[in-house]
Amino acid sequence: MMKNVFVIIAIFFCFQAFAQTKEEKISQLINSYNQQTRFNGSVLVAQKGKILFEKSYGIKNFQTQEKNTNQSIYRIYSTTKSFTATTILLLNDMGKLSLHDKLTKYFPNFPKGDSITIEQLLTHTSGIQNNTNPEDTKDEKTFLNFIKAQPLDFSPGSQWNYSNSNYYLLGYIINKTAGMSYQKAIQKYILNPLKMSNTGFGFNELKNKNKTTGYEFLSKNNFKEGVAYNKYDHPHAAGAMYSTVEDLYKYEEGLKSYKILKKETLEKAQKPFHNYNYGYGWDMSPIKGKETVGHDGAGPGFVSRFFTIPQDNISIIVLSNLRDESLYPMPNKIVSIFYNLPYEVPTHIKIDTNKLNQLKGIYNTPDSNFYISVNDGIVNLVESSTRNFKIFFPENDRKFYTENNDGDKIRFEFESDKDGKVNLLKITSPDGKITEAKKISDSFSWGITGSATPNGWEGPDIKLISENGNNTVLKAQNILLKSGEIKFRSNDEWALDMGINENGYLVERGNNIQVQAGTYDIILDMTNEINPTYQVIKK
Repeated sequence: MMKNVFVIIAIFFCFQAFAQTKEEKISQLINSYNQQTRFNGSVLVAQKGKILFEKSYGIKNFQTQEKNTNQSIYRIYSTTKSFTATTILLLNDMGKLSLHDKLTKYFPNFPKGDSITIEQLLTHTSGIQNNTNPEDTKDEKTFLNFIKAQPLDFSPGSQWNYSNSNYYLLGYIINKTAGMSYQKAIQKYILNPLKMSNTGFGFNELKNKNKTTGYEFLSKNNFKEGVAYNKYDHPHAAGAMYSTVEDLYKYEEGLKSYKILKKETLEKAQKPFHNYNYGYGWDMSPIKGKETVGHDGAGPGFVSRFFTIPQDNISIIVLSNLRDESLYPMPNKIVSIFYNLPYEVPTHIKIDTNKLNQLKGIYNTPDSNFYISVNDGIVNLVESSTRNFKIFFPENDRKFYTENNDGDKIRFEFESDKDGKVNLLKITSPDGKITEAKKISDSFSWGITGSATPNGWEGPDIKLISENGNNTVLKAQNILLKSGEIKFRSNDEWALDMGINENGYLVERGNNIQVQAGTYDIILDMTNEINPTYQVIKK
C-alpha cells in the first residue's frame, strides 16, 4: 500500500511539471524580464478569439509610483501605419481616391511625382527618402518643401525601403480626399465602429488617469523620460497614435471579422507586395518559422509589438512605456511557447556595483567605438558606427549578453590585463564571429559642437574640462560663439549627443540649443548621468 502511495505522489509531481500551461509559461517569461527592469508595460495574448493571458507590469509613472493596468495607455508609434493604410483602402473602396493615383494629383510639381503612386507609398516602394526630423516635418508645407528637395533613393517601384515620409504623404492625402481631417477620418472609419475609446491622437495633451509616462531608462532608483518633442504633428500619419492592449485587440478582431474592410481588400492588404515582407501598411516578417501579420512601433519612451499568426489565429500584443531592445525577442519567445520550441528565460544575477564600474569606458575597433556605461547596476552599450544601444543581461561580473529578435545570444566578455584592469571587450555574434575592442579610455570626454562654434557641426569640438578633480562637472569658459545652435557631444563623434526637449531639459538626441553671438561660460553637470543638467551663461 505504501509503495503505491509513493508511486502516485511521483506521478503527481511529474504530471505537474509536465502540465505547466501556456499561460504559466508566458507569466514566468515576462516576470523574468520585469524583475530585471527590462519590461514595463502590458501584454495580451489570445487564440481563436479567446484571451488566454492579459497582465500588466511595472509603473505608469516613476514619481507617483502608480502601477500599470490593462487599461494603461501607451504611444504605439509606427503601429499607426496600419490605421493610415486601412483608411486609405477604405477611401479607395469608396471611390474617393485610387491606389493608382499619381502623387502629382495631390502635390503638383512634386519631383517625379507623375511616376509615384499611392500604392507605392503604402508599400514603401516609392523611393522617397525616410525622414523623421521634427523641424523638417512639423507641418505639410515645411515637409513638402524639405522632401521635394531630396533626391529619391531609387526609381519608384524598383526597390523597397521603409520610409516614414511615405506615410506622412498618405496622411495629407487623407486630409484632401476624406472631406475631413486625417484624425477625424481615423476616428470615424475605425475607432468609433470598433468602440476603441482609449485610442487616439495628441498624447502629450491627453488627460486620462490611465496615461503612462514613457522612459528611456528606468530602474528602482532612477529614470529618464523619453524625449518630449513628439506632439501630434510629428510623426504624423506614420506614428502619432496612442492605444491600449485591449483596444488593439478590438482592432484586430474587428478587421478579421470584416467590420472595417471587405474580405478581399483586407486579404490583399495583408499579403506581401511583390517579393517584400510588407503589404499595404502591414508587415509579414516570419517569426520562429511562422508567418505573421502586424506592425511594430518604437520611439522615445515607448515600444509596441502587435502581430498575429493567421494559420492558428494567435494574437500577441505587447505595449511598453520603457524603450528597451529586449522587447523584441520577448514576444517571439511567446511564439516559441505556443509551438513547443526552445527558448530561454533570463536569470536575474546580482553583481557588485564596484565590479560593474570597472567596465566603464570607451572600447575601440578599426571600424567603431563602443561606449560602455553603468547606471544603477544596469550596463549599457552604444556603438558609434550604428548609434544602436543595447542593455546587457549579466551571466557574471565579466560576461554579459543581449539577444537578437530570434532570441540568439550576442555575447560580450570583458578581459583584464595582468594587473587586473579591464582592457578588452570580446563580442561574439550568434554565428561565432569574434570582434575584439581595446579599451582606450576609462571615461567619456564631452565637448560642444554646432553651427555656433568655430569648427561647426563636424568639429573638432570645444572641449569641456573638469575643475578641481571633479570629473562630473565640466566647463568651457570664455568661449566665443556665433549666432546659431549647439549640442553636447562625446568624443567628437555622433555616438552620444545631448540636446534639449520642449521643456528645456537635457536629453539624448534632443533638439539643438539656440544661442546668440557672444562670449559664454558653459557648464555640463554629469553628477546624475541619467538626468544631467547644463548652463549656458552669456558674459
